[in-house]
Amino acid sequence: MTMFKIPSLLSALCLCTLSLCSGQVFAAACLIESDDDQLPIRMCQQNISIPDSLFTDNFCQPNIPERTFEVSFVDQCPAGAYGICNGAQAEGVAYQQAIHYYSDPDDAPFLKAYCEQISSGSWETP
Repeated sequence: MTMFKIPSLLSALCLCTLSLCSGQVFAAACLIESDDDQLPIRMCQQNISIPDSLFTDNFCQPNIPERTFEVSFVDQCPAGAYGICNGAQAEGVAYQQAIHYYSDPDDAPFLKAYCEQISSGSWETP
């Protein structure tokens, strides 16, 4: 019986290791900063469960008319956010991300409401 328990234990450890590694496949973030003279925008989207190519090609593409942005891909969002929407989901999509906000702390009440009511996320104040 011991011979069966050891391989089972090893199999379980391998599966745990693989699941940890597969979770890191999604560990990417994009820092989005306006690069114009209008009201500055600085936010970061930390990927939780979005396939990498979908995240970089679709989720990290800000589209605000008459605004230009610089998008930098980083391993994780930098510290210093005044609020984070954890588990945010786009409408009709099960994928999740954490959105970190840096620009204007006065926006927190509006962003918190949007996070919880529209994005099905949970608001965190670091």
